[in-house]
Formats: sequence, C-alpha cells, structure tokens
Amino acid sequence: MHYAINACLAPLYSLEGMHIITVEGIGDRQRGLHPVQERLAEAHGSQCGFCTPGFVMSMYALLRSSKHPPTEEQIEDSLAGNLCRCTGYRPIIDAFRVFAKTDDSLYTASPSENANGQAICPSTGKPCSCRNETDVNANESSTLSSVKVYLPCSYNEIDGNSYSEKELIFPPELQLRKFMPLKLNGFNGIRWYRPLKLEQLLYLRSCYPDAKLIIGNSEVGVETKFKNAQYKVMISVTHVPELHTLKVEEHGLHIGSAVRLAQLQKFLKNVIAERGSHETSSCHAILRQLKWFAGTQIRNVASVGGNICTASPISDLNPLWMATGANFQIIDVNNNVRTTAAKDFFLGYRKVDLKADEVLLSVILPWTRPYEYVKEFKQAHRREDDIALVNAGMRMHITEAEGNWIVSDVSIVYGGVAAVPLTAAKTEKFLVGKKLDDGLLDETFNLLKEDIPLAENAPGGMVEFRSSLTLSFFFKFFLYVTHEMNIKGLSKVGLDAANMSAIQSYTRPVSIGAQGYESVGQGTAVGQPMVHMSAILQVTGEAEYVDDTPTPPNNLHAALVLSKKAHARILSIDDSVAKCSPGFAGLFLSKDVPGSNHIGPIIHDEEVFASDIVTCVGQIIGIVVADTHDNAKVAANKVNIEYSELPAILSISEAVKAGSFHPNTTRCLSNGDVDQCFASNTCDKIIEGEIRVGGQEHFYMEPQCTFVWPVDSGNEIHMISSTQAPQKHQKYVANALGLPLSKVVCKTKRIGGGFGGKETRSAIFAAAASVASYCLRRPVKIVLDRDVDMITTGQRHSFLGKYKLGFTNDGKIQALDLEIYNNGGNSLDLSLAVLERAVFHSENVYAIPNIRVSGKVCFTNFPSNTAFRGFGGPQGMLIAENWIHHMATELKQSPEEIKELNFQSEGTELYYGQLLQNCTMHSVWDELKASCNILEARKAVNVFNSENRWRKRGIAMVPTKFGISFTAKFMNQAGALVQVYTDGTVLVTHGGVEMGQGLHTKIAQVAASSLDIPLNCVFISETSTDKVPNASPTAASASSDLYGAAVLDACQQIKARMEPIASRGNHKSFAEVSSSMLHGTGRSFCSWVLYHP
Repeated sequence: MHYAINACLAPLYSLEGMHIITVEGIGDRQRGLHPVQERLAEAHGSQCGFCTPGFVMSMYALLRSSKHPPTEEQIEDSLAGNLCRCTGYRPIIDAFRVFAKTDDSLYTASPSENANGQAICPSTGKPCSCRNETDVNANESSTLSSVKVYLPCSYNEIDGNSYSEKELIFPPELQLRKFMPLKLNGFNGIRWYRPLKLEQLLYLRSCYPDAKLIIGNSEVGVETKFKNAQYKVMISVTHVPELHTLKVEEHGLHIGSAVRLAQLQKFLKNVIAERGSHETSSCHAILRQLKWFAGTQIRNVASVGGNICTASPISDLNPLWMATGANFQIIDVNNNVRTTAAKDFFLGYRKVDLKADEVLLSVILPWTRPYEYVKEFKQAHRREDDIALVNAGMRMHITEAEGNWIVSDVSIVYGGVAAVPLTAAKTEKFLVGKKLDDGLLDETFNLLKEDIPLAENAPGGMVEFRSSLTLSFFFKFFLYVTHEMNIKGLSKVGLDAANMSAIQSYTRPVSIGAQGYESVGQGTAVGQPMVHMSAILQVTGEAEYVDDTPTPPNNLHAALVLSKKAHARILSIDDSVAKCSPGFAGLFLSKDVPGSNHIGPIIHDEEVFASDIVTCVGQIIGIVVADTHDNAKVAANKVNIEYSELPAILSISEAVKAGSFHPNTTRCLSNGDVDQCFASNTCDKIIEGEIRVGGQEHFYMEPQCTFVWPVDSGNEIHMISSTQAPQKHQKYVANALGLPLSKVVCKTKRIGGGFGGKETRSAIFAAAASVASYCLRRPVKIVLDRDVDMITTGQRHSFLGKYKLGFTNDGKIQALDLEIYNNGGNSLDLSLAVLERAVFHSENVYAIPNIRVSGKVCFTNFPSNTAFRGFGGPQGMLIAENWIHHMATELKQSPEEIKELNFQSEGTELYYGQLLQNCTMHSVWDELKASCNILEARKAVNVFNSENRWRKRGIAMVPTKFGISFTAKFMNQAGALVQVYTDGTVLVTHGGVEMGQGLHTKIAQVAASSLDIPLNCVFISETSTDKVPNASPTAASASSDLYGAAVLDACQQIKARMEPIASRGNHKSFAEVSSSMLHGTGRSFCSWVLYHP
C-alpha cells in the first residue's frame, strides 16, 4: 500500500524499513515527468509552487494504492489535507480530474507488457515491475493480455510519452528483510524503542512507565514542536501485531488500539456492506464522523488508541465511543486484562483511567439492536480539516410497550463543552420510558441546559453559540429518530416539512465550474496560454526556495527572542542558561547593532531589537544563533526576560476612546455640502450604523526566511530572501549595519507566496539576521516556524466604519458622512497608505453628490499590520456595501435595484477629482444579470428558504471598482536589464519578484515577442538589487504593466541597434546577428531601462 503522510510529523526513526517516496523520486527533468506531475504543470495547477509537491504526492499515493479507478470525489478527498494559497484549488482539481478514469482494466487487469517486454503498471499505465503474486507464480511463458493506455479525449495532449522510467517498486531488499526490534538514540538524549511483540512492549512499559507511546505522532509531534514538550523515551507501537486487530465477532467489532483511522474507515465500509443495517448504526455514525476527522494524511497515520488516550476535550470520536456503549480493553505489564466502559475512561483534562504500567489494548464496539439509532454531530468553523467547536454522539433505542413506542435506552454525550466529554445524565434518565413524541422537546431542552452548563468564561469562547449547539444537536437527533420511525410506519409523530432540512446529511458535490473567455489565435508569445516557466521545476520538487539554498560548513541558524507582553518595560535579559545550550553561538540585542537600530519603510518608528519598551507580543528583542535550527530554538527559549507591564490598547474601539492614533495620519476628503444636505429636506430618510471588518492572516506557504552572509570579512553583505521588495531588505540591512547601499546585495529567485505580507514585514528579519552575520563574520540563515511567523508579522488591517447616509424614497443617495479607522498596530508601516486607499474606495461604484470621508490610523499593541491583497480597497468597499444594503432594507427593495439607481457612469468625476474613463460597469452588470438570470434565481432562493426553516440559500451581485498602481506616483517606475548572448539566447533581469503570479513568464513573453524569437530562448534567473537598483515592491497590481513596458523598451532599443548589423550581412536568424559581435563588430547587445509612465 502507498500512504500519503505529513513529513513534518513523521519521526525519521518511525520510517525504518519503509520505502519513502518523495516528489523527486517519481520524475524529474532528466528522466522525464510522471503523468501526475505532467498533468499538474500543463493544467496551470502550480503558481508559487511551494505546495505543489504535496499535491503531487497525495495524488500519486491515491493512484498507486487504488485497485480501481478513483472517483472524482475520492480524488478531492485525497487532497483535503493539502493547502494552497494561490490557485483556489480549481486548476489543481481540474488537472487531476483526468485520472478519474473509466477504463477499469488499467487498474484491475494483470500487468501487460509493452514492446520492450516491460510490464505495464495497472495503476498508472506506465512501465513497472510490480506484478502481483499471481503474476509472479504464473507461467512466465504465458501471454499477458494487452492493456490499453487510457488517454481521455479532453486531455489527450497529456500522454506521458516523455516519461521513460519505470514506476517505483517496493525494494526487494526490504521485502526480504525482517523487521527487528529497535533501540535508537536521538537528539538531546532521546531514546526510541520499537518492540515487535506485545510482550516486548509490556516489558518496556515496566522499565519506562513515563514513556510516550507513539503511532502517528500527530499529537506528540505538535507538543514537541509548538509547546516545547520534551520526552526522553518514546516507544513506537506500530509493529505490535496484537494492537492491530480488526475482527468481526458475535457481539460486535474488535478494534486494536494501534489501528490507523484510515484502516478503520475501510474496515467499517466493508462491515456495513456485509451486515444488516440494524446492527451497524454505530458503524455508520463513526464512519461519517471520520470523514471530517483531520485530512487523509493524518488519518493514514493517526490511530484509534492514540486519539482515545490523548483525551482531547474536542476529540470527534470519544463522545461516540461513549454513546455507543463501547468498552476498552486494557492490559498491564503482568498480562492482566481488564475492561472498562468508555463512559468511565475519561477522568479529567487529558487524564484517563490508564495506569503507568498499562496499555490500551483494544476497543469493543457492540452491534446495535433493531430500532436503535446512533448519530454523530460536529460543528466547526469549516467542514474539512478543522477541530470541533462542539461535537456529540447520541444513541436511542426504541421499543414497543403496550402498543406505544417508547425510549428504552438512550445515551447523549457532548464534546467541546468541558475538560472531558459530558454525559447528559439527567436528560437520559428523563427520556427513558417516555413516548416518542414532540412533547418531549421542551422538558428535554431544559434538562440539557442543566446537564451541559457553559460558564461565561469557558475556554474556547463563543459561549452562547456553543450552548445553542448542544440544544440544536439533540433537536436534530430527535427529528432523525422520529423520521426513521415514521418511514418504517412505526410512529405517527407529525413533522413539519420545513424542519426536515435540519437532518439532511451534507454531501459536498464534486467541484465544478465553467470559464468563458475569448480564444486568441496563434501568433506571438504574448497572449498565448503559456505554462508557468517554473512549473516543471515545481512539480518535480526541483525548484529552489530560500531554505533550499546550500549552506557552507560554518553556517549558523537563527531563532528569535520575542516579547511575551503586549506593552511592558524590559527590566532585565538573562542569557546565562541559553549560553550553556548545545550549539549556542551568540545572542544579539539592541546594543550589538553596529548601525542604526531604528528602521521602517516610511518613517523609522520601529526597532530591529526592542531596547527598552516592547509594544506588542511577538516584538523582536534579540536573536540567537546556533549550529542547527533546533538548537537555536532551544537556546532562544532559554533566554529569560523580566518585564514591568504597562497598560495595553487591544482594539480599535479602545484606541478611539483613548485617542491613540499614529501621528499625522488623519485624512479627510469631501465633495459637496454634507451638513447642509442632512439639515435640509433633500433626504427623505437618514440612517446611521457601523460595521467592523476583521483582519486576516496572509498565510503564504513559505514562511519568512533569509540567508545572509558576509563578503570580504563584512566589507559587503549578500543575502537571498523571500521578499516582494528586495530593495527594502537592502535598505534595512544597510541601515542596521551602517553600510552604504552599494555594499549590500539582496537576491530573490522565487518566493512561496507573498500577498503583501512580504512587502515590508519580511525586511526586519533580514536586518536581525544580518547583525549576527556581520558581528560573527559567518553566514546566518533564519527560517521562521509557522507559529513564530504568525505572531510577529501582522495581518490585513481590521477596520471600523461609522456612517450616516441620507437618501430619497425613490432610492437615490443624497449624502454620506463616513468615519473609518484602521488598526495600524505598534508601528506605522504602510497603514497610512492602506487608509488612504480605503478612503478612495469608500463610495465603491456609487454616485454621491455630497460626501465626506475621514479616516485615522489607530495605534494598538498588536504587531504592525501591513499590506495585503487589495491594500485597504476591499475594506472600503465592504463598508460601502454594508451601508447600501442597510439602505435597501430600509426601503424594502432589493439591493441590486438600489445599486443600479446609484451607479457611477462614464465621465463621472469622483469625489477626489478623478474622472471615470472607459467605464464598462453598466454593460458588464447587465450582461452578468442576464447570464445568471438573477431574477429567476432570486425567486428560487425565496421559495427554498420559505420551505426550509434551518437551511438557507442566498444570492447577491456585488459591483467593485479598484484602482491599480501605487497611490504614491513616484513608485510607479520599473527597471530592466536585457542581455543578448552570441548563441541568440537572451537573459532578462527586472526589478519584479516572481511569487506565483507568473510575472517572469509574462516578461519573457514580452521579450520573445519584441525580439521575434522563440520563448525558450528567453531566460529569467532572479531578481537582484545589483542588477536593477531602486526597484519598487512587486505590489499594487501593476508589476506586469510596469516591468513589461520596461523590458519592451529595452528590447526595442536592442533591436534598433542590431538592425544596421543585420542589414550589412546576410544574417538569417537572430542568433546569427547576435554572434556577429565575434567577427569584428565590437558590440555587445544589452540595454538597461528605467521606465516611468
């Protein structure tokens, strides 16, 4: 079997004896691409590429482990544990949909042979050596039937012909090798044991009662990585056969504690298919709950017993084990076996009825009886791969007594509401013996409130919502049981049809979509749907990012010492314990900065290292360097800091109340006379309101990282960084080290996503690392862990909007008075520019004769918020959509009608003085209305909502107007260097950064079209401050236009200079003209251009 797993959670020792396949192993540029890789590249499924290997391997594992063609649903399920921040998943799913084949023989037939006598893998249609046992034992001279290589007609350009290597097989040496018990020593004195028998496990348990038992490492891995937990002895129980039992017995199922959740899923499906439905109600409930339990990669390694013994209050399965009446078998070191009911196993927060000398052996799940119903419930922020807010397991047995159907047995268990799963004991006692009718509900709800109390300060918050979930879960369960009994004709309880939507199981359909676009005929490279120039490198795992950069032997790794207080004075910093940590090389603080400790993209209101006062949690106080990444983190955690806490401002409302604003950040734009309009009779109605817009984490796949090294003993500093603005890294580092910009070089080849989060906030980490590198004269690499990245870097700005709107009864807006505030955090960064863009977008597309918009940037004790896609525009437009919907509600009209009445049009002068030109909004709006038939769609929505009380639909059309380019006009400039070589190839360097948007590909298309050469003759290697100086950040939706124009200009200059040479000689090609410089022309062809529109 092939299983996709998370490498970050798989201890190296746990993989002993396994065949590990990575993306590099299934195909590369030299050997050729695997069909999975090829398809993803050709279908534009890779943008920044940082997540691409994970998608490739998840799909590869599904294909290699499938005996039958996977369905589209199975393909999407296999990808559920993968995250992508660039694509929206659609091109990835479209790419892999081709593998949902209909030719079963590809998967089920014996391997055929190709013309070279190689066996064809039935799972991929590619050469392999993975014949099954029947094939191996068969007569070698027998003729194997031919298997057609399936080529879906819609994707027939993807035939995998370039793939010439055999499919990877399980190494014969591993097949012949017998597993052995392991005793291994690891990092920081860790000991790792792997027993092969229960007897060996029990012996180890007796020797090390505090040892951690490991199967999937999904819990311990998180504890050690993020909670700094340390366990000296770990015992892997993955190879103990007694813990892997899966048996169907007379009274139920016997499930070993080490059984993987993915195995349990498969087992339950088989049991359900073979047994009567009345026996498997519990199996159905557990199987349905497992679908929403983490992702495929976690279920492939996580175990039944691991989830039980972790005893998480929000475990999705433990309430079900309790509700179904499951029993746990426990064995001690003396081989004594005892059985305890699941409902008695959980004693407290992460405490269970398991002594230090005991091991959970198995779970006994009883069959359900006729008319016994089991149902699972889970409510999370999102359906897939998310932990529960509240979950539950419920079971009810209905029996007949004196002609009535009564509740004879019931179990109701909730998770996520206390330190342990809670049983609704009073409710259960009340229900037993009661007739099944709707009169039960009111009293049951009252008792549930007593059984499942949630304090106002309960961990997890959202107390009112979570309390309501406990009631709604039982309501759904009551409807479910009653409905099932009604179907059987055994109950006459009347159920309102409008309530039945509450019990409809959610089945997400496979993703579908349609694209409409103009097909451009064949011509120059520009306009053609070219594959991303790095796509092949990304799908094969050969694309290099900062952390892939080879480091020299004397390289050091960095970890940050961060503030743990929102606002406090630093009293002392003690590094005595950190200095004794393994591999420690140094701690650097504000006093060690050789240049200026003050930095910032516009004003220098930040410090590289906090010197006296910290103003947010996550502010950098120092940087530790050590010989390894892990050693650096360990040492950084040992730096002890004493604080004197100061009052903190933690919200926009608190900032407004306290008058806490960044200096000189008040902005106000107006047109007309707002006050006079409100005071006159112009407005029939005036409404007021406010809206809060939350922040958002950038969550680029590649975290912040920089590799910096000194040149000539610190006379120069070079670095490779993951940034959208290499020149900002250059400036921050030069400023911190006291060097001129000419001695600092920053290079960026590609980054794994940015979205604005790497425009300014990335530079401070480069500055911090450069201080250590400069002082020690050694290379330093800093790669932030995800939690550190999220703590330190800020987000999209949250906003508060307060509006007063006046309008007429016929729906025409007359006046708007709007105040907006954004949460700048603890430094200004780009918050003023974000506020200004929000001001520019606060009327969205609506004509308002009298308007006043004022804004302020709030100072709060949060990490400085920064650029994010849209840069304040989305927040401004969302505020506008809120007040216009408020207006539509007041007038009892559809929002679309009100919007149309107030649209701006061609020639409209916006309230900040700009004229609208080439305005296509009306035609686009009308076309969209017609194509989606919104009137009929809205009628259908209204009908559905009237018929379904608990499930609703909605439809909306939202117009937007967005201004591209930088509002600071001087930043709308671009530089490019184009160099022509004698073989006719061209190297282009420009100031923009490739972060998945395809900028390099588009620029290469411009160069190829301008010079009339094939696209493969143009190459773009990297962005570097020593090639194109003083570049603006890659941002503001303008880079393709700016750098494309710069490259076009440079190419046109080169072409003009080449023309005299071409006309004097008999040159037939671009390459011949290029090589002419070797024959007496004495010219090289290159051009550097600064483009300013």
